[in-house]
Amino acid sequence: MDVNGFCKADHAPLHSPGIWDSTKAKNFIHYVLPRLQIQVAILILFSQSLHLLLGRFFSSRVVSEILTFDEETFSSATFSVLVIAVVTPLLVRSIYDYSKIYAGYQQRNILHSAEIGELRVLACTHRQDDAWAAMKLLEASNPTKESPLSVHALHLMELVGRASPLLINHEFGQKTSTTGSRSQNVIDIFKYYEKQYSGLVDVQAFTAISMPKFMHHDICSLALDRFVSLIILPFHKKWNYQGKTIMDSNILRTINSNVLEMAPCSVGILLDRRKMQGRQSSVSLLSSTYRVAAIFLGGDDDREALAFARRMANSSEVQLTILRLMALELEDTGDQDNWEAMLDAEFLKDTRFQCSLKTNVVYIEKKVKDGPDTALIIRSMEEAFDLILVGRRHRLDSLLLSGLTEWTEMPELGAIGDLLASTDDSKPVSVLVVQQQLIQVK
Repeated sequence: MDVNGFCKADHAPLHSPGIWDSTKAKNFIHYVLPRLQIQVAILILFSQSLHLLLGRFFSSRVVSEILTFDEETFSSATFSVLVIAVVTPLLVRSIYDYSKIYAGYQQRNILHSAEIGELRVLACTHRQDDAWAAMKLLEASNPTKESPLSVHALHLMELVGRASPLLINHEFGQKTSTTGSRSQNVIDIFKYYEKQYSGLVDVQAFTAISMPKFMHHDICSLALDRFVSLIILPFHKKWNYQGKTIMDSNILRTINSNVLEMAPCSVGILLDRRKMQGRQSSVSLLSSTYRVAAIFLGGDDDREALAFARRMANSSEVQLTILRLMALELEDTGDQDNWEAMLDAEFLKDTRFQCSLKTNVVYIEKKVKDGPDTALIIRSMEEAFDLILVGRRHRLDSLLLSGLTEWTEMPELGAIGDLLASTDDSKPVSVLVVQQQLIQVK
């Protein structure tokens, strides 16, 4: 196969200093009050139960009579308290889903964002390498006066010892002696990016210090409060210049999976392989053509990934190739799949029209018979591109993925993303796996 054919006014967080406005009042009414009501109800239920069980014993004038419990009464009281202590948490979990606090009832994604207008992104980082990778991706997204970028840079740090969890907004001058120096290097990278694109990019820096099992709450709450359309997460694996794995964190993988389930907007997991490609972090993308590919099989996530790729194509320094893969044989689909096929066709039609006058965009259609055939085509693209954008979720019974889904080791990346993540180190390519916002039904 010929690879050449592929050719600033804003709201402060709820738990940060700021003005109490109508938006926060609405968040308080819809999200905080229900939780408080449930907690109060639990306390009332617990107190009433204790009153019924122990009331007659405490009604005595002499408290010492408590010690005169007979064995049967004491056993009954102890068993009742034990049952309440066990049943109450289970009952709360069944009637109150904490993830609903981040539920998205409005469209917060790239596909439904105006191409001429501000795009809000939350870039999450754990290390300096993550900050460089996010900056390069944002640089390729072509910020302009008509379509500026609002970047919320969040440095995630693990809580150590008995310190209290913190969310530091560096725009308000908040500093801590223990975290300032460690976060400053990450903040400086994004501030450098803002300076390079003065007037086109606005950066607001945050540091979240919490336990790893709660970090996804920090990410989702900030994304909800700041009305972002895309969360960028670093992949849990890191590679060095020789292509050897230097980090494989199950903690980061769990955080990413939790964010994918609870995020109030679209999410992108970025696999950064710039070191393996021989790209230094100090080299700007504008110094050479950046080769980007968008693989389209169909579905919400693929449309979201292609929408982001279309923004990149507005830059003359980006060479975009759109590859649409179709089944060689006609597949039997239901009504829902037919509707998705119509949405795919309309979006691709609009994409081809919008890009028809651009010399830096190439559209290719290829038919494949099964999953292995799909894998061969995708692997042949790895040497031809610097970045590949793919959607995370696809139809499980699709002929395009038959034989691939069974071997997926990282479901948070999907079948195509997993294939690209496990490719040969001799053909490194960075990958952005995109999941469109999960819209909740009211």
